[in-house]
Order: sequence, then C-alpha cells, then structure tokens
Amino acid sequence: MRLFRRSATPQSAARNGRASNPGTPAPHVQICAHTDDDLYFMTPDLLHTVRAGIPVVSVYLTTGEADGINLAMDDPARKQAEPDYPGYTAARQHGIRAAYAAMTTGNRRAPWTRETLSVREGVTAEINTLDDGRITLIFLNLRTCVALPDDKVLHLWAQRIEELGTLRPTGSPIPEKHDGRSLTRDGVIHTLTDILRAYQPSVVRIMNPDPARTAYDATTDTVTYCDNSDHTAAALFAMAALRQYERETPDHRPVVESYAGYCNKLQPDNLSATAAAEKFHYLAVYGGEDGHDCLKNPGECGDRPLGNRAFNRYYGQSTTHRWRPSTNWLHLRGDGRLMAFAVLGGRPMHWTQDAPDSTTWTGPHPLGTWPDDETRCLARLDTVRDGDGRLHLFALRAQIAAAPEDHRREVMHLQQDTADGEFGTWHNLGSPHGQHNPDRRRAVGMPVATVTASGQPMLLMRNFGTGLSARNASPQGWGQWRDLQGGALDGATALTLRRGVTEIYATTKTGMLRWYQSKPGGPILRDYATLLPRPAGPVTLLEQSDGRLLMLSRQPGTGWLLAHRQHHPGGHWDPQPELLDATPGFGPLTTAVHPDGHHVALLQRRGDGTLVLSQQPLDGSPFRPTWAPIPTDPFVHNPAAAYTPTGHLTITLLGPDAQFRTLAIDPTTSQPNDWSIHQSTA
Repeated sequence: MRLFRRSATPQSAARNGRASNPGTPAPHVQICAHTDDDLYFMTPDLLHTVRAGIPVVSVYLTTGEADGINLAMDDPARKQAEPDYPGYTAARQHGIRAAYAAMTTGNRRAPWTRETLSVREGVTAEINTLDDGRITLIFLNLRTCVALPDDKVLHLWAQRIEELGTLRPTGSPIPEKHDGRSLTRDGVIHTLTDILRAYQPSVVRIMNPDPARTAYDATTDTVTYCDNSDHTAAALFAMAALRQYERETPDHRPVVESYAGYCNKLQPDNLSATAAAEKFHYLAVYGGEDGHDCLKNPGECGDRPLGNRAFNRYYGQSTTHRWRPSTNWLHLRGDGRLMAFAVLGGRPMHWTQDAPDSTTWTGPHPLGTWPDDETRCLARLDTVRDGDGRLHLFALRAQIAAAPEDHRREVMHLQQDTADGEFGTWHNLGSPHGQHNPDRRRAVGMPVATVTASGQPMLLMRNFGTGLSARNASPQGWGQWRDLQGGALDGATALTLRRGVTEIYATTKTGMLRWYQSKPGGPILRDYATLLPRPAGPVTLLEQSDGRLLMLSRQPGTGWLLAHRQHHPGGHWDPQPELLDATPGFGPLTTAVHPDGHHVALLQRRGDGTLVLSQQPLDGSPFRPTWAPIPTDPFVHNPAAAYTPTGHLTITLLGPDAQFRTLAIDPTTSQPNDWSIHQSTA
C-alpha cells in the first residue's frame, strides 16, 4: 500500500493512493514528535495493530538531534566528540526503520524504499515504506537541537517564532539544496491535514496535549511539567490538523487516542513484565544495541544514547491513555433497546438497537446537539442513569489555541428528556478552574459520575491540586464546584450503594484513597487508612448481594487480576487479595451485572490484545477460574457490556476500522466455552 510515490505530494496521493487500493484497510496513523515516541508510549496498542496486519503510518515532526553526539551518555568519548546533527538524525531514523522491520517481518534488516515527499511551503520531507507496503514512515525533519534553544516546536505552536527550519539527515534522498527550508505554524498544520486527507485513517494516535505537573511555584503561579514540550506541541498540532480534516470530511470520522509521554513515570507499572520486555526489545533494536552485528559504522546503527537502556528511564513500564475511555458506554433505554455511545471524529455519536434483543443496530448518528465551534469532544463519555431512569452523559471538551490563555477544558453534560426519550443539547458545566490560569484549566482529569441517594448525578474530576472536585445536580439545576481535597492520580471510581451512601476510590502514590459518606446525603469524608495496595490503574467497584463491596484491580508489574472484599458491609477491607486471573492483562475491566443481581460478567483485555470473558458470583462465594476467549479482531478504546432484561449479554466494541461491532452472547450453558456468540457490525 504505497500511497506516496517519488516526488509525490499528499494531495496527489489523496487522489491516487487509496483509490488504487480499494480493498486495503484504512491505516492507523501515529503523529509523534520523535522517532521513538510510538515505540515508547503507544505500545502495546501499536504492536497489536502491526501484528494484525493493519497498515500503519507514523509521522515524526522533529529530527530530535539533541546535542548531535550519537554516543552512550556514559561514554567518556562524549567529552571530545564533535556534534554531528545530520548524522545523529540519520542514525535515529535508521533505528526506527530497523524496529518496525523487526516488528513486522522479524528481520531488522528488511529492505525499505526511501523517497522524497513534497509538503507545504516548499519543504521536502522523507517518506519510507517497508517492502510489503504495510508500514510507512514520514519524517518532516523540523530541527530541535540544544544549540538552538529558541527553536522549539512548542514555540512554533505558540507563535513565539514564525517558522522552524528543517535538517537534511545524512544519506537522505532529500536534495541537499532543500536543507534548512522552513515550515510555519500553518504549514505544519496543513501538512498534517494533507497526510490525514491522503491516508483517511480509521485510528489516529497522538501524544498528550495536557501533561501532568511535577512542580508548582505559588509565588509566580508557574508550573513545571513532567513531559518533553515537543510531545505537547506534537499533540496540539495533531489536534489542529484533525479538526481541519474532520471539518472537511464529516463522513469520515476516525477514533483518536492520546498517550502520556514522560508522565508515565508518575504512574504505577501497568504493563506486565512480558509486555514491558517486548517493548524494551524493540526499543533496543531502535537503539542499535539488540545484539546484532552492525554493518555500518557504530554511530549509524541506531540511537546510541538510548541503546538498550530504555528501562532505566522509568517511563516505558507503563502505557497510559490520557483520555481514559470508559467502559460504561452501553445502556438500556426505557423501551428495552440497547443504546451505545462513543466519540468519532471529535464528536459524540450513538448507535441504537433496532428492537429489544435484536442483533441489528442503526448508527452512528450525532448524539445530542454539540456546540458548533472549534472545540473537540475528547474520547471519554461517562454515562449514568438517574432515579427517573434517564441517561446522563458527561464529556470533556477541549479548545486549543496558540495563546495559553485561550485554552479551555470544560465538562459537557447531556441528558434524556424521559427514560425512553431523546437527547437535547449539550450544556457546559465548566471546570473547577474556569477562571484560573491556563495551566490549572488544562490540568483537570477526565469526568466521572455517579447517581447519589437523591436520584441526581454527582460529577467528579481530578483538579489541579491532585484532589477531587465535585458538582451535584438537583431538580433546580447544578450546584457549585466544591473541593473534596485529597491527592490522587487521575482515574477515580465512584459507586452509590443500595443503602444510599456514595463510595469513591482513587490510586495514590502509595496506595488507595477513599472518599465516603457515613449516611445518605451526608458530607463526603476522606479515609487515608484503607490499607489497600496500590493498583496498576483505576479499580472496579461492585456491591455484592450481601452488601459488601468488591474491588477488582490489576497488580502493578504483572497485570494479574486481583479481587479485594470488605470484611462486612461498610467495614474494613481484607488487604489480602484473591487471584482472579494470573494471565497478564492490560487496561480497565468491563462489567455487566446480571438482572438477578447475583453474578456479574467480567470482560478484560489480555496482554496479547485478545478479549476474554468470565462470569463470577456476587454473593460472596468463591470465584471461578474459567475465562473464555471471545473471537474478535483487535479493538480500540475499551469494550462495553450490558445484559438485556431477558438475560442475554451484549458486548460492544469499536473495531480497528472504527466500525461499531456487537457480540450477542446467550449464556444458557454453565460453561463459558460453550456459549453461543453472534457477531454483527452496524
């Protein structure tokens, strides 16, 4: 699938590339700052995509040539070495070609075709394709060396500089006379838009536009971020290009994932040892120190400052989705039909079952009326049902801009008019930092909701101070934001129990923090003494039929699925977990409680990307060891699941082509491997 040809432009590729390959699946596009970002931060998702045979296009904005010295950081020769910026850039690009070749074919020396690509404003980029045509790498080669401290991609985004020069790597097919040509801010946005238009991707992976902070100076009201500013800028440029592309092609709406960069080092290790080792193997190939015999000069075989030491930087042991897509995006309407919600092309969409228990669906259709502006609906939709049976949805919208003060991150709310009615207009609930400086506005977490004893929703989100902020609805409208304090990572979990009290749990740097009510409608208190171990990510809370809470979580570093139970309703937790699954898994757990309330369907992604299902008791009896594989293609975001009133289980997914898929399961037998599974695509 060679979409670009020698001396091609993205515009000509849009006309000739996909049209000549009508049977080729839509590719997944990564937009990165540096040549190792996709390996470091987007794997294992990227690895599962490649192994499934889905075409991949990775775009790298910068050369990442740093100090121009391609020697290990502890090599004494660095003191006398002269910078070679084109040479170091060439070595990094050689390394990423080797890594993709190894990932795709098993042979790091698999041949590539290297050509030029004419982009905006007279700049010539380089495009490389692996010979089987499935992998395409595009290098825009914007310079970011330490010798030019003002020439940063983030400065270009923020219009602190007018243009940024390019660098021709040693040995590149780019003509020497094109070395140093520059791109403006608009030139970068339009170039990325041209690439999106040419490839028409089903999935786009980008970096994190809103990194976490590591320090805050209250005297100057300034923030130190944990991430490389190139990552932030690459994400902002990608979002601007996506908005332009989606506005021009409203019928083609990709799924967009955002990944944390260096901020992974602040997270628990959410990859198993096996998954992390596999990631580090390909990074060692990229670094040129995977044990192969280098057939070039030693400085040309990869990124030697990284080498085989990627694990020492502590941000590769996790892969974190910044926008944390939910698992509760499938719900019953009042008329018995299921309804699913997701974000495509930066806008909320929905699918509806044609009839109760039907295997046919209609959609996608726009979900409610979204403000007709330049804001983007981020990937997470959190959904709850109020006391009157109406569904409420919460999303975070992002407004990006060159000027920091023009950035906005605000919660949007949508509700049904009746339990089986329609949805109206999304309303802006703002954020805890609506009037504060932009650093605070951009630091909020993703929205989480629960319905309190009043029958009305309560909205929760992590604030700039790393505590939780809450806002409650009432029949008269929404109350003010209030600070619940505390200190936790993003990804709280909330549940209101049958006796009317709300329980909230979130991961901290050392364990778990609890917020709770001692009586319905009472104040929300904090409990720092849960004695629960730190999990690998957000936990799942369920109320058992005996009133005790059940907490499901992953163990850091193994990906094992663990279960903790309370000793008695409202009492202390048993700190000794039960092992639910010792096969490494990744990501959040999807649950669906059976209408009888006595058992729950658990759905999880294994470390190899496959999907497995189990039914477990909710009456406090021993767990069952059986997990059944669910036949499905790779999927994006997280699956959702729900039981119908007749006891049939429906699982919904977004496939690698961004298409909505359902699996209807009839669990009429006791053994999961004997379940009847019907698959369909809307």
